[in-house]
Amino acid sequence: MREDSAFPDAFADALARRGVSLSWLHRRLVERGHPVSPAALSYWRSGRSQPERGTSRDALGEIERLLQIPSGGLTALLGPSRRPGPRPAERTLRELFEENPGIEPALGELGFEGLYDELVEQVRHITADVGPDGRVRAFRVQAVMQARHDGARRTPLILTTDDQQRLPRFVPVAGCTIGRTTMDSRTGVFAGELVIERALGKDEQHPYELLIELAEPADETFLDHYAARRLTELLVWVRFHPDRRPTHVERYTVLAEGEERHTLDLGEGSSAHALARGFGPGILGLRWGW
Repeated sequence: MREDSAFPDAFADALARRGVSLSWLHRRLVERGHPVSPAALSYWRSGRSQPERGTSRDALGEIERLLQIPSGGLTALLGPSRRPGPRPAERTLRELFEENPGIEPALGELGFEGLYDELVEQVRHITADVGPDGRVRAFRVQAVMQARHDGARRTPLILTTDDQQRLPRFVPVAGCTIGRTTMDSRTGVFAGELVIERALGKDEQHPYELLIELAEPADETFLDHYAARRLTELLVWVRFHPDRRPTHVERYTVLAEGEERHTLDLGEGSSAHALARGFGPGILGLRWGW
């Protein structure tokens, strides 16, 4: 018998009302830089445990947004944390591996010790086109990478698959190819190596462009990116079909001090963007409604 069922009951009710699974929630959290393990989420729902680590507490705000719960609706049901942790976006790589155990073995299969062994991202532009049905079928990534040492050429691609472990299709457009790939079937973590077209000298930079075609069209009404390290420039750009213009669009950032949001005016246009320079660690994104 649980001593306090308020949090697990509210968490379970919110999942049911939103009509989503723990797997769906886990994937969205990983995409936003909160890789809470599926086991931890299951324990929270059953009441076997509750978020205690600083990193787990940080994820609750994102869970509230994803489950469309008023801010603080879940957090208020917890007692004081007995294990205060780092601020958002200050997790160590070791903590990342501990919270999602599939990442480290997947990286290891490809000869990576971490996320930034050879190349560090300096610039990232993400573009999504919303079709007349309100869905996104692909994302376009344009990035500039910087070499950490002579001969650097590879960087890992990490994602968590859906319930059927379906993968998107990676289509190199310019400046890169996709090398080896691996999959941890137990956790659903996929890792691949993105290989730029030539080896670089230390501190040399090189751009690439990659198209990511989704296994199934996404009907989510947001697009964002978690910058684990400081980026020189980050752009999130959503282009809406002229017959599917949103009624409202909001730009948001999530940094150590919390979330900020601003309403955007599309005017006569049909696209919206969020641009930040010298950004990170943190999240930059857009959300919209019909």
